[in-house]
Amino acid sequence: MDKHRNKVLHLVEDLKVGGLEMVIESIVLSLDKSKYDVHVWCLAGGGDIAEELKEKGVLVRIIGKRSYYNFMNILLLAYLFRRENLHIIHTHGYFASTFGRLAASLAGVPVMITHVHSTYNEYGKRNLMVERFLSFFTDKIICVSKAVQRFVVEREGIRESKTSVIYNGISLPQNGLPIKDRKAQRPTESVSAQDVVIIEVASLNENKGQHILLNACQQVYKKNPAIKLIIVGQGPSQSTLQEEAKQLGMESAVIFTGQRKDVYGLLAMSDIFVLPSIHREGLSIAVIEAMAMGLPVIGTSVGGIPELIEDRVSGFLVPPGDTDQLARAIDFLATEQDLRERMGKQGRNIYEGKFTLSLMIQQIESLYDQLLGEKGIASKT
Repeated sequence: MDKHRNKVLHLVEDLKVGGLEMVIESIVLSLDKSKYDVHVWCLAGGGDIAEELKEKGVLVRIIGKRSYYNFMNILLLAYLFRRENLHIIHTHGYFASTFGRLAASLAGVPVMITHVHSTYNEYGKRNLMVERFLSFFTDKIICVSKAVQRFVVEREGIRESKTSVIYNGISLPQNGLPIKDRKAQRPTESVSAQDVVIIEVASLNENKGQHILLNACQQVYKKNPAIKLIIVGQGPSQSTLQEEAKQLGMESAVIFTGQRKDVYGLLAMSDIFVLPSIHREGLSIAVIEAMAMGLPVIGTSVGGIPELIEDRVSGFLVPPGDTDQLARAIDFLATEQDLRERMGKQGRNIYEGKFTLSLMIQQIESLYDQLLGEKGIASKT
């Protein structure tokens, strides 16, 4: 064990590409390495983010366990924790947070933190009971938004004093802004300078509302055939959405990019960002990226989205599932370039004040040091 640093373990089920995984990657890469010896363990499997972290020198371990119902698996994990002499365990996601906190309690890990990334309205009574029980052994529950905090307190029945709201934060590439000419960023073969480009970046699943977005854009497209819709991401709904775009007569106006690593480049050539989530949303990394890149954002009044978008200032909030209101908001912004620019600047200002990576890391490190101090463990400086 490194006697000069406190050992921190981030525990997650796997590290495929997604918002939760991107937050973990940002935290792990940005924590002060002179103070913290940071490790990442994946309980079930790896993924693209796991490989990226390995390439950047982070110690990533794949445990290969897929069930916490087998008590021997919990005992094995507790043994591994004890052998590692951990100071802090920081868990993410229901599976890893359940498995990990049970094992950490048995192993006597001094500080236990769980990070709640969304409002999990689908939780049943058993899930809520497990969360409430494990909260008694948890030092702090990080909530990525006030909406998530309300879910933890009101639905899970956990004391508010156990929670701490720390907003997700991102850093921009050095050439992120200013974007003087969005049209100049466009590849002429697919998107022209005359197009009004609408973009969504999200997993392709029912909750992210791509079906609603396609239907809303069709309404706008009938009046304004210059619009182009870029849908970035992959997921179980991809083939259904592609077929729907054909049926709506939107095939030439919709571009499905799949998973992309050059998201900032796509945002730089776009005019409007939309996230029409239907059921739940913690605090969207994609919305923060769009705001940071100076785009006006249209989102639904779900979860933490209203904490990101200031309605009619940096974008518009619409009711979830309301195709007509979403279409009106898109149509309005599509015809008002000056308004798009003003709202985009406001969004950029909101990002700089509340959602930077440096602010998130500062708050997490302060929480680590506070909890270590409460357990009588000196914080390394």
